[in-house]
This record gives sequence, C-alpha cells and structure tokens, in this order.
Amino acid sequence: MSDRYPSSLSPRHRIRPPLQQRSQAAWNRILDAGMHILIEHGRDALTIQATCQRAKVSPTALYARVDGLSGLFWAIYDRGIGQVITTYERQLEAAAQTEESVERVRAVVRAMCENFHRHERFMHQIINISVADEALRERGSRESLVYVERVTALLPQQPAGAAADVARMVHQECVFRAMYGDQWLSRRPESWPAFTRRLTTMALGRFGWLHLGG
Repeated sequence: MSDRYPSSLSPRHRIRPPLQQRSQAAWNRILDAGMHILIEHGRDALTIQATCQRAKVSPTALYARVDGLSGLFWAIYDRGIGQVITTYERQLEAAAQTEESVERVRAVVRAMCENFHRHERFMHQIINISVADEALRERGSRESLVYVERVTALLPQQPAGAAADVARMVHQECVFRAMYGDQWLSRRPESWPAFTRRLTTMALGRFGWLHLGG
C-alpha cells in the first residue's frame, strides 16, 4: 500500500504474516474466500466457519494469522482497499500526464469514476457497513480525505477553491452511487458512462468551462 495512505489495521488487528510458502497459499485462499463471501452475501454471512469451508482450510490456519472474526474482516478490508488504492494510483498517474487544463479535469474525473466502477461491489459493502460501524467509518473518512487531497493537487488551481470543490463533489457522488446504486435520485438507471459525463460537465462548470461540455 502507498505510504500516502494511513494503514487500516490497528495494532490489535495486525496480521501475523506467514513464513512458509504453504502457509502463504492458505492465507491467500482465506482472504479470497472471505472477500467472496463479503461481496456476495454481506458482513453477516462472513463467519470463521464459512470462510474456512470455502478456503478448504482448518480454522487453526486462520487463527494463526489473525485474532478471530474481527481480525479477519480487517484483513479483508485492508486487502480490498489496497487493491482500490493501487488501481487509483495507476489511473491518476495516467491522468497527471495530460495537460493541466480541460483535458486534465476530464481525465481526473474519469479516473475517479472508473476506480469506483471497477471496485463497485466491494465499495458498496464497505460503505454500507460503515454506516453502523464507527471504526470503519473513521478509517474510511481518513482514507477518503487523503484521496480527495491527492485529486485536488492534480486539478488546475484556478479559480481558487475550484479544485477542492470538484474533488469533493466527484468523490461524494461516487460514494453515494456505490452506496445506493444507479438509480439514486433518478427515475431510471444511469450508466457509468452517463454518470461520468454528468460529473465531468459539473466539474467543468466549476472551473468556468461549462461551454466545453463533458
């Protein structure tokens, strides 16, 4: 995970890393199984028994790495967010190669939307769980702030405040879409391309380039 982002694991949830290749393979199967259960069935379905059955390992293999169900959840979260951030960094690095103007705004908005689209099902579960989970909500808030600040720095810095406004707006729109789906405040489903075009138009309007469209 990039050093720009705070670790999602508290000391009591640290993973005890596998030392042998066989143990690493078992741990990867555990994380794969847990991620599948979380995405497909939600947090209530994520149990030690269900995860170990799907991973085809004994519970001792899981307890060797983390302390119980809470530790498993945070390990899955850390892995998932690591994947989100890796994709995000790659997309923003590509956006940063564009000229710092209209094309930069378009590229950054597209990168943000594509990142949420790619990880939509994971983000849907995590964001909805965070509503009732203070620790998860606090970590998500910290990580989102870093995300928004990174985007703000990439966008044109004039007019004053526009970059921060656009970064927050796009991020918030993506969060609500991940949380509620493609018919949030809409009478019919909105495709990801249409969603991206709408946010791009809004972003260009904040920079005074509305006439250039999305």
